[in-house]
Amino acid sequence: MLRQDIKYYEEVIEAEYAVEGYSLINYERSYTLSRALVNGKWIVYSGSKLESGQKKMKEFEICDDFYHESIKSWVNKEKYPRILDNINLDEEDQLKVISKKISRSILIPEVKECHEEKVVNYVKYNDLKFSYTGDPKDIPSIVQYLRATQSQLASRSRQILTESGRLTFILDSEIVASIFHHVLHNFLNGNSPKFKLNDKILGEITVYDNPLNSFSSSFSAFDDEGVKTKKKEIIGDGIVINYLGTLTSKYGEAGNARGILPKPDYFSVEVKQGDWSLNELIDESRGAYIAMGVKKSELVHNSIRITPRIVVKISQGQIFFREIAIPLQELVTIDAVTKENRGVLIDEEHGGVTPYVRMKVRAILY
Repeated sequence: MLRQDIKYYEEVIEAEYAVEGYSLINYERSYTLSRALVNGKWIVYSGSKLESGQKKMKEFEICDDFYHESIKSWVNKEKYPRILDNINLDEEDQLKVISKKISRSILIPEVKECHEEKVVNYVKYNDLKFSYTGDPKDIPSIVQYLRATQSQLASRSRQILTESGRLTFILDSEIVASIFHHVLHNFLNGNSPKFKLNDKILGEITVYDNPLNSFSSSFSAFDDEGVKTKKKEIIGDGIVINYLGTLTSKYGEAGNARGILPKPDYFSVEVKQGDWSLNELIDESRGAYIAMGVKKSELVHNSIRITPRIVVKISQGQIFFREIAIPLQELVTIDAVTKENRGVLIDEEHGGVTPYVRMKVRAILY
């Protein structure tokens, strides 16, 4: 039996900026609980008495303390709203910034107590989002990046897509991260994996979960079972070689536990860079389409459905249509990966660093 006491503390500064000025909210939240791993299952309990249960546990490397460099900046948190002073917004622009100091600890009685602290920043500029772990003083550069991105995605005269069915697409980093979010989360978790080890599910693509990407908002030095995290290769050259595992999962080594009653999940998906430059890939893909950004993403049966923010037909301009569908079997059609990659926010729990890829997708008109 493994007993643990969990403590979580979050101090939040939320700044909303409009042309007329600031609105600032400062609040805190926390919880403390005790749980035990009994006969292969986590249970939350209260009181001092707990019947012991015996079941062989996986071996694991126990956590260490970690204090992110960004913690040093938190002493000046009252100055954070002023960071935005030099950002000039248009009247219709909306900007919302949240900075969080997150502290958590896991106590394994008579063994060790581990602490972790970090500052995570979330920036929403109109409908574009970004997050990172680090000093809030970098927020203005993130806003400028989002403004440039929105300018790139700005509405222009658009043609109606006349082709449908299976087409060649170049997918940007945000879409690629969304694709592998579904693959890892739904098909490669150690509780109920849908693919077998050594299955070939991709082209020559290598995919990692990297909780130790110190820039990612989902950075974690240890998981929610107190297991020390590490960069883990899940797919190697298109072949399944590992699963997201926990102390209780049937498959996969421990290190991917997330949640109060932990389940296997990834932290930050990383896709290994390729040999293509983006410009070279565009030049070599005449007649293909480029899809950028994610308005909506969902898994429908075994098909990933994505509504991009913009689609451009190379050499012709912006195209209008409803969504693209990526059946899992089409992942093997990935035939080009760029050197360029970028960090993306998938949701508040997951980040990614991914390149552009070229592959076959199904365009859906209506």
